[in-house]
Amino acid sequence: MRNLFLLASSLVLFGAGLFLAGATNSSQIRYVGKTKYLNNAHAIVSHTIDDSTKYVTQCINAMDKYDIKATIFVSTEQDPAPEDRFLTQLQVRELWPRLRQAIENGHEIGSHSRQHPCKRPDTEAWCSATYDDYEVVGSRDDILRLTQQPYVWTWCYPCGHCANYESIQKKIAAAGYIVARNYPDEPHDGHIRPDLQTWDTHPMNAAYTQVVQKRGGAAKSEIIDVANLNAKFDEIYQRGGIYNFMSHPQWLDYGEDGFYERHLAHIARRSDIWYVPMGPLYAYHTIYEKTEVRMLKPEKAKARFELANQLDPKIYSGSITLDFIAPAETIVLSNGKKLVAQSGPVTDHWDREYFRRDGEHLYVTAGSRTILEFQ
Repeated sequence: MRNLFLLASSLVLFGAGLFLAGATNSSQIRYVGKTKYLNNAHAIVSHTIDDSTKYVTQCINAMDKYDIKATIFVSTEQDPAPEDRFLTQLQVRELWPRLRQAIENGHEIGSHSRQHPCKRPDTEAWCSATYDDYEVVGSRDDILRLTQQPYVWTWCYPCGHCANYESIQKKIAAAGYIVARNYPDEPHDGHIRPDLQTWDTHPMNAAYTQVVQKRGGAAKSEIIDVANLNAKFDEIYQRGGIYNFMSHPQWLDYGEDGFYERHLAHIARRSDIWYVPMGPLYAYHTIYEKTEVRMLKPEKAKARFELANQLDPKIYSGSITLDFIAPAETIVLSNGKKLVAQSGPVTDHWDREYFRRDGEHLYVTAGSRTILEFQ
């Protein structure tokens, strides 16, 4: 009888050992959480440029030289900037091919209306009459028709006008834009340094950090001292914030000795920064807030997780990054597709899938509606 008891006890312990061994195998993969920024970047740089002037192509070339990514706000029919009343037909033909190339290189095209309407001072009645479907919806449709960009996330108020009216903000949102950048109080230099250092809580009247440009338009002063501009970036970078700066290409000095490129050189090519246009940046924030991560039965894998949300995949098509603790030999699949290690900078695109290892941490960047499998 005693021998039978010992045998039974041994079998129980053996079975428990098998169970614990299996549990230990599964527990090698531990989910830590979603990362605030893509690929667990320390900070963000986001750039915006305004107006369909002949200088846009030169500005894009400068940004590409330093791997800076931007939202390029264009008025799709004409842009009555004082220095460049209308684009010639030749310049128009040159501009759109360059914009299509810019999209391929990780930039975003945003709407700056069709005809760039401005009125100083504006009134709500004027804004309501001017911001009609022709300007708001038509410019969006022009971008979709003339480029391969799948969606137009971002609007920019021409001259910064009409941004403060709730009725206009609702009209912009109703057209499908998820963020609308302002340009506040240029006649009193309110536009120079709004000093936003994160996402704006009012995305239909979204501010930015500072301008990097010469005095133009109705402005009374400027900040083009490179040390001053760099210091503001350094402050935000140290805090791990979002540095969102804007420029008008016609008010810049180009070349490595000019203030614009010297500033780009200072903020460029840092391995712990996510360089991203404004629209995808705000989309990521929504994806981050709305995506749920649920652990599934491991089945034949070491661990499985489901990522899910109710967002429109046409609008919120970007990736999200999750932090895991995992052994060095771990293989990760997203919806059955094996992910590869990150190659090249994070600046290329915001909708790719890959992983990056940092010590025991495994940062997995994948679509926000997928099943991750760890082997």
